[in-house]
Amino acid sequence: MVDVDTNFDRIRRGVWVGPNAAKPYVEWNDLSRVLTDLLKWARSPESREKFDEVMYDSLKSLLKAANNDVKNKVENLSKLTQRDVDTVTVTIIATANIIRLLRNSVINLPRNQFLQVKTGLLDCILDSVYFYHDVGTKCHRVKHKIPYVLTYTPLCIEVIRAALQLTSNLCVGNHAVQGAVWARLYPGMFNTLLSSIDKQVKNYVCAILFHCTAWNGSAALEEMMKGEEGKQMIRQCIGLIQPPNSLDWAQLFVEGLICVERFTCVFEICKDDNLVFTLLEVLSEKVKSAPSATKKQLFGELESAVPVTTFLFLAKLFAKNRQQIIDLATGVNVPEGEVTVRILHILAKVTGLFEHYTRITNNTPFLECVVKILNEINTKKPIRFDQPKEEVTPDGSFAIRRELIRVITNMCSKNKAHQDKVRLLGGVHTVLNHCVVDQQNPYLQQWCIVALRMLMDDNQENQDIVRGLQNQNIENNEAMKQLGIEVAKMDGDKPRVAVVHPTEPEN
Repeated sequence: MVDVDTNFDRIRRGVWVGPNAAKPYVEWNDLSRVLTDLLKWARSPESREKFDEVMYDSLKSLLKAANNDVKNKVENLSKLTQRDVDTVTVTIIATANIIRLLRNSVINLPRNQFLQVKTGLLDCILDSVYFYHDVGTKCHRVKHKIPYVLTYTPLCIEVIRAALQLTSNLCVGNHAVQGAVWARLYPGMFNTLLSSIDKQVKNYVCAILFHCTAWNGSAALEEMMKGEEGKQMIRQCIGLIQPPNSLDWAQLFVEGLICVERFTCVFEICKDDNLVFTLLEVLSEKVKSAPSATKKQLFGELESAVPVTTFLFLAKLFAKNRQQIIDLATGVNVPEGEVTVRILHILAKVTGLFEHYTRITNNTPFLECVVKILNEINTKKPIRFDQPKEEVTPDGSFAIRRELIRVITNMCSKNKAHQDKVRLLGGVHTVLNHCVVDQQNPYLQQWCIVALRMLMDDNQENQDIVRGLQNQNIENNEAMKQLGIEVAKMDGDKPRVAVVHPTEPEN
């Protein structure tokens, strides 16, 4: 039995015959088995070091020979013999294994990536993407007349998968390769592959898009943003983040656009449909999740934080649509206001990240807008102290008051100017009025307590407001009576809680 090193040397020296052999089926079938062994062998760093320019030239020759052999056979599908069908099958399998071997050989080895590009393998790989896409399309078109060609469709997809994954690996950090790939695949083939029925094909396309665009100064990104085809591609990628696809590379691609300060453009592209919710969800996850080591390596310097310009844009958009928030919180149905509510949730998180986003946490006009909104909501629909304790189904107004107070809390932390601004706008009394338990605003009371603490911190004027509060009339509501609780005044107007006999509710 021939060992792996010997077979490697045979391929390197071009000993393998290929399609001109007397028995092409046997040749390609044997080669495919040898390549399967080499795939495992090439996983070790020591094995990958053995690849050189001569080996890559030999693999390129084999790849071209395989493609030519398949091309000759499938030109007239109706005339294929059973032997031809079998030969095409093993040849496509061998092609996929050649590309997988090329993929394995470049892992963590920039030298091999350079050699593959130098020997022209990149062009050969991209040719294979086009060729096997055409073969798969042709087979699909005649499947009713020639049923056996259905065997080729999944095999063609395997080749395209491997070719795209290798292309993605070659694109990492190499602007020259990215430019060459972009010139060959954008926009037509990218759009075609993003519409593929195969999830992995779509995922690898998104990986290539990420590597070509997720860096400042990317010419590919500029071209994508200017053309309608590029914008449609962005929409497709955002859609691929959603179930049932849920593609990781699609999400990374969108995160990359956010990191290179293209959020505003992407928002405009998808603002009129449900894709905008997916975009905001990606942004929200990126804000609240600590980056993994893998992401740090992928994004490099971009991973530090989302650009603050993104949140300044959202703050302006929130202020522009403030009436939607007021209407939703006061019981008016505003379907388009759900986007603004999502933006509020994101800004409530971001204003708590003091170290990263001082330009948003110190944005006094935004704070003023939030306080005025809360004041108007409280005026139109004062919050009740005797809220019924029942299950609440979250709707468009869910947690609006809490998130507004959360923003006030964050922006007033150790900020005397903001503490004073809230007082001058009447916001201290409004916050005090919200110190209640409200099913529609979970943890509202707790956030109000923290907000008051931030507002009172080293601020004598705000502390005087609380000191000047006077006792109001005591109210015993029906729910308290049913529980057997009664509040009465003692000497000095201090309230006292007494337990009395509970009353039976009326039928």
